[in-house]
Amino acid sequence: MKAVPCSTAAPLSIPVWRQPAQTAWQVGILIAAWWLADAAAAALHLPFSGGVVGLFVLVALLLAGWVRPAAIELGANWLLANMLLFFIPLVVSVVQFTQLLKSQGLMLFVNIGLGFACVMLATALTVEWVCRHERKLRLNKLLRQRAARAPA
Repeated sequence: MKAVPCSTAAPLSIPVWRQPAQTAWQVGILIAAWWLADAAAAALHLPFSGGVVGLFVLVALLLAGWVRPAAIELGANWLLANMLLFFIPLVVSVVQFTQLLKSQGLMLFVNIGLGFACVMLATALTVEWVCRHERKLRLNKLLRQRAARAPA
């Protein structure tokens, strides 16, 4: 079986010496797009973050063909490769609130675990209910088709 590349963009024809500048430019464009989407979400009083708005806008632009994947590929790949850096504030928060974690850490983790389990259980039960409902509808349709074909 032939391997399919992850990227949908054409191979990069940028000289190697220009790739860092191109990467920085694309990261800047992505940051500017996030900033504009965040400002739009705040101005429109949307119930979700600007990152989500920006994601939907970027996907729409990519699907419409107004933005080529190659136009943001280097920047997006760099951001993904360095994603761990974006979690440093979380680690700093854990260090800052060590006393809170010592006093109520177990309760926090129990609550997070229960919340996670409830979400997973609700999702599983909903999927199971929908599957059963669809099977019932298909069975009823099949029985009606057989009854219509049967000689009277």
